Amino acid sequence: MIFSITLLTFLGFYCLYNTSKRVKLSTAPKSVWLQKHPTSSKVLGSISLVLSLVLSIAIFGLGAGIFTALILLMTIGSLIVLLFPLFTKTNASKS
Repeated sequence: MIFSITLLTFLGFYCLYNTSKRVKLSTAPKSVWLQKHPTSSKVLGSISLVLSLVLSIAIFGLGAGIFTALILLMTIGSLIVLLFPLFTKTNASKS
């Protein structure tokens, strides 16, 4: 169950990350779809993050669930921001 919470947090942050205007975005097919449909991406990302928070609260309780969800969000968020540019081809590399 913790793996599914982690996966939902990753999916939510990744969807919201791909709607950013400040990032060099990837040309992978899934990322391109997320970039072309920003409203759907924001809704999907927000629902995933809220669902992971609710599941975390259901498993760990109110206080520990919120704390766990925040720590998980910070960890996954920093990993995506740091490692995402290293493993993807960007639009700027084609120039």
